[in-house]
Amino acid sequence: MNIVINTLKQNKKKMLTFSAASIFYTMFLLYVWTLFSDTFGDILNLFPKQLQIIAGFGDDLSTAGFLNGEFMHLIGPIIIGAFGITLGASLIASEEENKTIDQFLALSISRNRYFIEKYFSLLISILILTIVIGLTLKLGTLIYDINLSSINILYGSTGLFIFGTTCGSISFLSASIFAKASNAATIGAGVAILGYVLDSVYKTVDSLSYVKYLSLHYYYNDNGVIINGLDYKHFLVLFSIIVISFSIGISIFNKRDIKS
Repeated sequence: MNIVINTLKQNKKKMLTFSAASIFYTMFLLYVWTLFSDTFGDILNLFPKQLQIIAGFGDDLSTAGFLNGEFMHLIGPIIIGAFGITLGASLIASEEENKTIDQFLALSISRNRYFIEKYFSLLISILILTIVIGLTLKLGTLIYDINLSSINILYGSTGLFIFGTTCGSISFLSASIFAKASNAATIGAGVAILGYVLDSVYKTVDSLSYVKYLSLHYYYNDNGVIINGLDYKHFLVLFSIIVISFSIGISIFNKRDIKS
């Protein structure tokens, strides 16, 4: 577990930065909700129905419905996705680029152990950030006396964790193949952004509804996860992507030449 602990320490600054940004935005968003909760429906009706759908808003005008559009549909995935992507891209690739990976492998640490512990540190980091977001939501409901149940918070936090882990796993796989953090981050970000675009396309163009099956965003939040909980078929798809990314990544990492 030395690699896990060392990696968590190395990325402490990034964790603190993303945590601070998450806390600030979440608390600010809940404060905004206290100002407009009574007129939320009227404000929403000022916008075309299609735009409301693209933004993630439905007929639910509760706190969970507001957060589904304002947080879970866009900003939440951006925060957790960017964190997972940048971290997944750098955990292995940066050490190869900086020529520090040899220090670990020279200590009779197998490639399997190195890969697994690096990946485990990715999961722990994403989990910590997700817990920070969940606790902030809970704290916000207490401070502002907002009606948002703990089960809704659990739904939302679980959804964000799985989405972040999926994005991070794709970047981690890319880093295992290309050994370059910038390439891995670009691929991870590209997949995530494309997913959001395709999710918007399928909601507005009936003839292109099939593109939703290529979208990570569709599997993550088509069900309105903070309102209705997990769609287990959709999350099985994301879990499969995580497992496949890990399996291919460790296989390739064990076989290719390490930059030194």
